[in-house]
Amino acid sequence: MLNQSRRHWMKSAGIAGMGAISTGGGSVRADVPRVTGSEFGYRIKTFGSGETIRVGMIGNVGHTGVIIGDIPGIDNVELVAYAEKTNPNMTLPAGVRLYDTYDEMLDKEELDMVGICLPYYRNAKATVAAAKAGAHVMTEKPVATTLDDLAAAKKAVIENRVRLTALLEMRVQPRFQAMRESIGCGDIGEPILCTAQKSYKFGASRPDFYKDIETYGGTIPWVGIHAIDYTHYTTGLEYTRVAAFQGNMSHPDYPGCQDYVGTLFGMSNGGTTLINMDYLRPDKAPTHGDDRLRVIGSEGVIEIKDLGERVELITSTKEPYDLPLPESQSFMRDFISELRGGAKHLIRPEEPFEMTRVSLLARKAADEGIVIEL
Repeated sequence: MLNQSRRHWMKSAGIAGMGAISTGGGSVRADVPRVTGSEFGYRIKTFGSGETIRVGMIGNVGHTGVIIGDIPGIDNVELVAYAEKTNPNMTLPAGVRLYDTYDEMLDKEELDMVGICLPYYRNAKATVAAAKAGAHVMTEKPVATTLDDLAAAKKAVIENRVRLTALLEMRVQPRFQAMRESIGCGDIGEPILCTAQKSYKFGASRPDFYKDIETYGGTIPWVGIHAIDYTHYTTGLEYTRVAAFQGNMSHPDYPGCQDYVGTLFGMSNGGTTLINMDYLRPDKAPTHGDDRLRVIGSEGVIEIKDLGERVELITSTKEPYDLPLPESQSFMRDFISELRGGAKHLIRPEEPFEMTRVSLLARKAADEGIVIEL
């Protein structure tokens, strides 16, 4: 790792460099402070190994399978109720009670945990309702599509002393686990320059709520938040400043959906992160998505290659070689472990809110053509 004098120089240089790229009104301070772990210092309700954790599900937009797909393989966890199930092809276990609205479900059911996968702009209000009902929450990301809704969700979670996580489930993937372990061990020295990518096929169509920015929320909070999160997770660095550019040049029927975005972040050690995201991946591409991360450090480079099949490490003392990848994990099982009083979930309580805050402020930086101090 770098000594303190060099780290201080890097941090100063990084701040000075970011100030030079402002596209409009200059650099402004974020009007919403950083979310910290100290805000979540309370004890949550946990469950013994023999107690059944009763789960209710709301909606089926997004990564619903991450929440309910692993339940059958987890002891004493049961999906008991489902509200606003709009997918007629989804098969549920026998005995799951269906509700037209989540308010009705939360009123009639005694639930220990609630999963939320509604159209993105609705997730925060469902989170508030679930927290007020005393249920732990696993919500689709972003936690909210506005800063006001984010504040309301955080307030409800804290006041009702429940645990919330968001579907930033790329953390459990072997490639990011391997990168986090290697960087944490100091294999590349100090992380200096990170470049990440989220590229998706748009497909023949998208849901109608993508057409309006008020209901879609933005490509940075929906797509880019994954890369914002896995860069933070693998490097251990926080975001300090952001500038961004975005637009829609290929999907005029969906004016609320940005199909390309470029972001530039300053990092807490003085380094820089560049993240691009798009809905421009060709239909003939072999996979729906192309997710990338490359981290250049003071003593080496680590990079995801071959559509995530390999993680390559190069150092000042070793030629390029592939890191061994750990076994894949279950995101749901990892969360349940903490609810059982066991190992802590790999997403800390403050992180879903902080990653959402950073994403929403990056969207604001793009909208207003400014650099925002985070």
